[in-house]
Amino acid sequence: MQCGAVLVAAGRSARMGFDKLLATLDGRPVLAYSLDLLASMEAISQIVVVTTPEKLERVRELVDSRLNILARPGGNSRQESVERGVAALSPEVNLVLIHDAARPLATAAMMDKGVRRGAETGAAIAAIPVSDTIKLVASDGSVERTPERARLFAAQTPQVFRRDWLEASYARLHACNEPPLMTDEASLLEWAGYRVHIFPGDARNIKLTNPIDLTLAEALLRAAP
Repeated sequence: MQCGAVLVAAGRSARMGFDKLLATLDGRPVLAYSLDLLASMEAISQIVVVTTPEKLERVRELVDSRLNILARPGGNSRQESVERGVAALSPEVNLVLIHDAARPLATAAMMDKGVRRGAETGAAIAAIPVSDTIKLVASDGSVERTPERARLFAAQTPQVFRRDWLEASYARLHACNEPPLMTDEASLLEWAGYRVHIFPGDARNIKLTNPIDLTLAEALLRAAP
């Protein structure tokens, strides 16, 4: 299967307080980490970076003249941005890897696992076991129950899906009178009736959300062997 990648760089960084993807991480823009990683992978034939109109020119500078990398404007939600990225991939691409640029510490090994698992199963996501006890809480603040921790995993990216499954899921979503807003593509495919599998993520594969996450990511980078 021919695999293309959609790199999601369309967030507004509201909780960060500044544009996290163009912020400097150990001397390089955050976005450059995921972009360079994906560009180095033989398993990925094409990359589409979806971003905000405000960042589009800067992203195109980072992409420069590298072959098979496109920068495209995203939409009003993550879901819409990813859908636009998938649509921009060439028709030959039949497997899609989706990664959040706000996770700059993903590794080539993780990406390779995702491509292999996605090709095998049709839908696979990076995930790690949760270490905290999770509580399901009612609207009044009371605890309804405590799920069994051994079965709980925190989803990450990359997430890898058959393109036809993704497109069928989007079509079903658009056919709804009141379509739900999905927080990731795994949720979309689960909702559409597809079975999603997991492969090992990495605790270092953190998502940059708050300013302290940049400090943590820099420490993890410098501590890496």
